[in-house]
Amino acid sequence: MQQVYRKRPVKLSNQDEAKLKTQLNNNYPEDLVLIAQHFGSQPTAYKAQITDITTSSLTIEWEYRTTRVQKDEMQFALRDFEGPLSVIEEVGDLVAEAALALGKTNPKLVSDKKMLDQRRLVDFGFVLPSVLVMAGVFLGLGLLGYLAFARELHPWLQPLRLAVSQSTCYYVFVFCVLVHVLEACVACAVCELIKTFQPQQMSTKTQLQWTVGGALFGMFCLHVFMAKNA
Repeated sequence: MQQVYRKRPVKLSNQDEAKLKTQLNNNYPEDLVLIAQHFGSQPTAYKAQITDITTSSLTIEWEYRTTRVQKDEMQFALRDFEGPLSVIEEVGDLVAEAALALGKTNPKLVSDKKMLDQRRLVDFGFVLPSVLVMAGVFLGLGLLGYLAFARELHPWLQPLRLAVSQSTCYYVFVFCVLVHVLEACVACAVCELIKTFQPQQMSTKTQLQWTVGGALFGMFCLHVFMAKNA
């Protein structure tokens, strides 16, 4: 007797639905407005958001102006739900069609999707720098902070104060800290982008690890991450 294997239905948990709505509503509000303007035939729509997502459809609500502010909504059927990523892909298709019809170029969601579609699957697991590098970074920042804030230095370090003033050390220390913070923000943003379109490759834990690693060790940590994205 021949056995028929049926594909198990994919479910969408409440947590996944909330996460999807947050990602799309917060990161791509202008793209959702394009959907409302085109498919909803509301050229004055100025604010749109996804209010409901199921395994078979999603609902977009928007605000538009006539003599007063009004609201409307439209439900879009999902062709083949295979998980949260398939929802993002279908919203991206709607955005692409709306942008083409309205004469808009390079909508953000479509651009982000194309960029990540061109990348091969890689392992984005966090990698710590070597012990020597970590020790060097902590020692360098610690020494620079000591020279920047200590009024009286240890006798062994007095020659450094003669070579570099305290105010110079202070500005260099602040600059280094700001650069590390910027690197951490960049790492967090890139991880969020990967997590949106390739969730199987990036978890929240890994995103946090790369963000903290960038804040502590800067490019000594992030050069490995950037190499994975190259």
